[in-house]
Amino acid sequence: MPLSHSFQSSRSFFGSGVGISMTLRLPTRQTLPMPTKPDPRRVTLVSLASMVAAVAPVHLFGALAPKIQAELGFGDTQQGIAIGVFFAVAASFAMWGGSLTDRIGPSPALRLAAATTAIGAAVAMLAPSYPVIVLALVFVAVGNGISQPGNNTFISGGVPARRRGIALGVKQAAIPTSTGLAGLALPTIAESLGWRWAYAFTIVLALAALAAIPHVEPPARRRTREEGRAFRPSRGLVLVATASAFGAAAVSSIGAFLVRSAQDAGFSVTGAGYLQVIGSVALISTRVGWGALMDRVRISRFAFSTGLMIVGGFGFPLLATGDHRLMVVGAILAYGAGWSWPGVVHLGTVEHHPHTTGSASGFVQAAMFSGAMVGPVLFGAVAEHASFGWAWMISAGFIAVAAAVMSVATRELDRPRHPAETAEQPISD
Repeated sequence: MPLSHSFQSSRSFFGSGVGISMTLRLPTRQTLPMPTKPDPRRVTLVSLASMVAAVAPVHLFGALAPKIQAELGFGDTQQGIAIGVFFAVAASFAMWGGSLTDRIGPSPALRLAAATTAIGAAVAMLAPSYPVIVLALVFVAVGNGISQPGNNTFISGGVPARRRGIALGVKQAAIPTSTGLAGLALPTIAESLGWRWAYAFTIVLALAALAAIPHVEPPARRRTREEGRAFRPSRGLVLVATASAFGAAAVSSIGAFLVRSAQDAGFSVTGAGYLQVIGSVALISTRVGWGALMDRVRISRFAFSTGLMIVGGFGFPLLATGDHRLMVVGAILAYGAGWSWPGVVHLGTVEHHPHTTGSASGFVQAAMFSGAMVGPVLFGAVAEHASFGWAWMISAGFIAVAAAVMSVATRELDRPRHPAETAEQPISD
């Protein structure tokens, strides 16, 4: 009997020849099947879909600005304020979203984010006025604040370390994928059916991602000296977050105002939309490419990010010229290099904080959102009261500061460290 042990004994009672035979069967412990891990490719694709859904509503708001502004009656300053509100709310929820992910796991957190995004997109689709569409962006921002750190932990727990760079690169490609789709929505859906129907795509994508999210165990946590306390970032992580804030202030205005800036420079509606598509394709290629490179080459993630900021910074003065050819080159540089560093920064953050991935990446993401809140508000005000040229030059200044601070962060994080300095030091029981 393979699933039990048999014991037989025979005893004679009162000296009689009567034999009593007893058989005792004891059940053995059966080995419970280990939970199967989802295919890393599925984890990566679901992460991409959930991220596209999380950021598409705000990018549609930027790309479809000419149509939305004309119908709801507001200008570039209000456009920048609305996008600033989005990033302010997302920043306030990013750290909470990271700690929530660490507590309940990445899969439940992403389901909550997808549901919130779908609600926000539906409100935007039906918005009768400017305040209501701002309210819609608030809903979407809450989902975005949870989705960013949630997806980092989702990939960290569901993708092997040797493939994590390209997985994070694909996940970060969600933003240019979203801006590219938003750019295509202007000459296609918005021109034929109206801008509201473009938001129907986001609703469908968010609900599809919600249904497809597999269960992923979070990365194993170990007890640390910080256990039971609020997450406390290291000095190096604070510098990374500061650099990320300035970098986000520079690049967040690309998705929000490139179409308006191109139209102001004389591009047609279709040409402006395709300019954004060209930049988005460049950004998709570089984000995935840098992720694959990080899996193959041992190079400082933060030093590489510094280089990307420097190269991308040359794109903003070209956008400021208003010359059509130079603007195409500027868009490719600003998108392809100047906006491709966040995935590499997230990879470095995950690698430096393997046991508090959600909290650490949430801290950095909150800083990115803070910069992304300030950038469009300032850009919109300068563009409306001065010119788009001056606005792009301010973005160039932001990314120059970002590169300088990131270089300091690189020296801090890449220097040899004593074990007592590590943020996640094991303690004995």
